[in-house]
Amino acid sequence: MPMQHSKDEQVAWINAVREYLGVSLTELARRAKIAPSTLQRPVNDPDYPGMISGRSMAAVAAVAGLRPLQYPTRMRGLAEADASPFTYDDRNDAADNLNRAVRELVKGRNGRDAWVMKSYALELAGVMPGDVMIVDMNLTPRPRDIVCAQIYDWSGAKAETVFRLYEAPYLLTHSMRLTGEKPVAVDGTTVIIKGVVDTVLRSRAGS
Repeated sequence: MPMQHSKDEQVAWINAVREYLGVSLTELARRAKIAPSTLQRPVNDPDYPGMISGRSMAAVAAVAGLRPLQYPTRMRGLAEADASPFTYDDRNDAADNLNRAVRELVKGRNGRDAWVMKSYALELAGVMPGDVMIVDMNLTPRPRDIVCAQIYDWSGAKAETVFRLYEAPYLLTHSMRLTGEKPVAVDGTTVIIKGVVDTVLRSRAGS
């Protein structure tokens, strides 16, 4: 008889895989060729009673070159990421308030994912390290939007997820600290916009 695993074990593993790959739940589901809600409902809604099926777990594992519930041994060797997928935290009341806010913004809505900013690439646009960004994959980007994009290195079979200011057709940093980065043109092949940031959340300092 196959070993049974809890929903919490499944969710923890899914979060580890998406952090390893540097992708959102929506993108992970797309690569695994499963419906985004298959991952979003159990991960984003603590009250959702369903489990992720063995077939879906195997599909996610195949994307990362792992076995189901096998954890990655190391993170991928790209430069330090702009952002990382949001992980729910129960350390204190402030974290719990943020958890609730994020769940309300993504729960039951396909194509919405939460990310935590890690760089100063958008500080002049008001987004600082530690801020939580809600990305809507269903929105069409407009000039001056903050967008989530992927830059592909097809020779090395790698993709880097970045958050940038969109000034068609370019992606720009907007920072006093990162002054040497050149604009990157969105070409739909090596540089692809995946979604638009429509909400930014910030916890109280020191929380």
